[in-house]
Amino acid sequence: MTTMSVMKHKCVDDHEGPWTVEEVLALPEHPARARYELVDGVLMMSPAPSFAHQIASSALNRQIRGAIAAAGVPFLVVEASNVIGESRLFIPDIMVVDRSAVLRDTVAVPLEAVLLLAEIVSPHNRAADRILKPALYAQAKVPAYWRIELEPEPTVLVHELSGDTYREVQRVTGKQSVEVGGAFPVDLDVTALLDDLEG
Repeated sequence: MTTMSVMKHKCVDDHEGPWTVEEVLALPEHPARARYELVDGVLMMSPAPSFAHQIASSALNRQIRGAIAAAGVPFLVVEASNVIGESRLFIPDIMVVDRSAVLRDTVAVPLEAVLLLAEIVSPHNRAADRILKPALYAQAKVPAYWRIELEPEPTVLVHELSGDTYREVQRVTGKQSVEVGGAFPVDLDVTALLDDLEG
């Protein structure tokens, strides 16, 4: 049995010492579809997202994908995929990444290849998405960060890198054009993010 196989069968609760990116990537998929992320050896787990969260993510993905196609730029937009740094692993809700960094067998892309990371705030992850993650993404020099608030109304808060931190440059609640990391524009329709839900 390989080391990787052993890791896949090892219970999270039995782990001793700091986690590595390789160990987290080797964990079996959680039956409740929880997300495991890593910050400097510390494992963080988030519960499965709500239906509203997933519907908003899919709608935003479609809007960005359409903008990439229209602009003919070499980027991909993906949902809930792995992005890694030296001792960190994140699973952002939305990621725009350089197409050349993604092959058929790619499991995780480096933070250096990312243009935009976006997080949809849920009740269980407010502090991470509003404070922790933007600070770490800025530290990694990711050019753009979007925070999506669903309550009290859908809002996209657009942040651009300014030195070692992000600064808010737009707050979109309706229809508005937004530059994605200075690489291409997307015509956001924030009012449509939850259109697939009743009520």
